[in-house]
Amino acid sequence: MVYELPRVTKCCFCLPSRTGSLIIGYLSIVYSLLSLGVLSFSLYKVITYVKVHENEPDSEHTLEEYEQVSYSLYITHAYIIIVYLYYMIISVMLIVGIHMNKAICIRYYFNSGLFLLMLGLATVVVSTIFIHFIATIFLLTWCIIIFYCLIVVRSTYLEIEEKSRPRDFQMENLYIPHRAPLLL
Repeated sequence: MVYELPRVTKCCFCLPSRTGSLIIGYLSIVYSLLSLGVLSFSLYKVITYVKVHENEPDSEHTLEEYEQVSYSLYITHAYIIIVYLYYMIISVMLIVGIHMNKAICIRYYFNSGLFLLMLGLATVVVSTIFIHFIATIFLLTWCIIIFYCLIVVRSTYLEIEEKSRPRDFQMENLYIPHRAPLLL
């Protein structure tokens, strides 16, 4: 059984889907850059905390517990940074595809966006295990937003593809005898 995604003509019920897709692309780049900055700062803080407390563990925790937690935080940060870098690259492809009316770039964004959605859902699972529940809620919200954006971008892709497709017509419709001009 196959479910077809809905097709929308307006983004957020007010903008044309093409404009909405451009806004999605630009906001995705800004969001990716901000997220990369926050994650880099967070990773820096984890690294400096581990370096400072490397030789003097707390009385509550052993050195092995510190190492285990720090490795899990390194892995989680690296994974999320890779996901946001990938998201930024495909967002640039979306903007280029819409501006140049290249359906193949938009289709690549859509297919990559589906893959990114699966990565986002995997990130939700990883963050539930290693990080905190609040981070999981933000990541789950991010996955829902990605899904809506994919619906809008798919609608834009279908519009561009329909405009670039040659019209299908038959030769007998070219000459209609009752509409032919009278020859005098």
